Amino acid sequence: MPVQKSRFHRLMRIAALLKENRYPNSETLEKEFRRMALEEGLDIECGKKTILRDMKVLEQEFNCPLAFSRSRNGYYLKHHGWDLILPAVLDENEMLAAVIGARISEAIFPSPLKNRIRNAVDCLLQNNNPDFLDTANMDSLSILSGLSADIAPDIFMTVFQAWQEHRRLKISYADWQGGATERMIEPHTLVFYNNSWYTKAFCRLKEQPRTFALQRIKHAELLHGKFDPDKEIISSVNPDDFLGFEKIRNVKLKAENYALDKLKNSPLHSSQVIHSDGTVEIPAIAREVLFPFIFSHGGNIKLLEPAGLKSELREKLLKMLSDC
Repeated sequence: MPVQKSRFHRLMRIAALLKENRYPNSETLEKEFRRMALEEGLDIECGKKTILRDMKVLEQEFNCPLAFSRSRNGYYLKHHGWDLILPAVLDENEMLAAVIGARISEAIFPSPLKNRIRNAVDCLLQNNNPDFLDTANMDSLSILSGLSADIAPDIFMTVFQAWQEHRRLKISYADWQGGATERMIEPHTLVFYNNSWYTKAFCRLKEQPRTFALQRIKHAELLHGKFDPDKEIISSVNPDDFLGFEKIRNVKLKAENYALDKLKNSPLHSSQVIHSDGTVEIPAIAREVLFPFIFSHGGNIKLLEPAGLKSELREKLLKMLSDC
């Protein structure tokens, strides 16, 4: 049976008094709940009939080994091996966060992790009845930017466990040409970036941090060796330099229309500067990020500087046209 939050607090307090051999009864509990309502701001005050119902709930629904001592005029536990295990009772804001979190997890996590999160929230909903579910159609909450890469569930969960437990991994990793290498890595981070999952790890083969796309891991095996999280590697994960491509310094663009709005809402660099005439100054950016961005905006972006990069872009455009 779902437990109301006020009853949740009462049951917890009754169980604590029983564990402490305080021999509570309906009269002492009524005073205790009145005190808690005043001092702790809890919606917990009630009468003796409600308290007697709570005692029945403890005994019948939570198997409490309850007994009443006439000599002590109070309840006690027949044995102390009993523990009160209550389902989580959350307020509406907490439930809203859990439900939205579950919807996001369904979009970005592969199975079986997303199923575990969904099941956990479903369990919470069985014991909570938030008002917003009566008016909000949660099916209309959509996450359109979700996981696009195909990751084997067993590989994802192995990497996830290694990251969670700070364990080393042995992986078989496919490069861009399709060849595979055996690596031993320490996954210091787990990153969802551009609709794909990555780990920035310390690679024992290269003896330096490297970024690995999880969809390129063909086999993953947990090892017994552990590692200490590296704060420097963790702090290096940021949108400006995550994939580690070579950067071009002091890039200047001229943007118009939708492209300008896009740059305002999704900067290409955290320190970019947009001037009133639509000129955009970018401290550093990789070709692999800049060129696709320019191509995708159909002439609404012009590359102004540096001159050498303009020549590279022109060559790529001519090659694209020659192949048509």
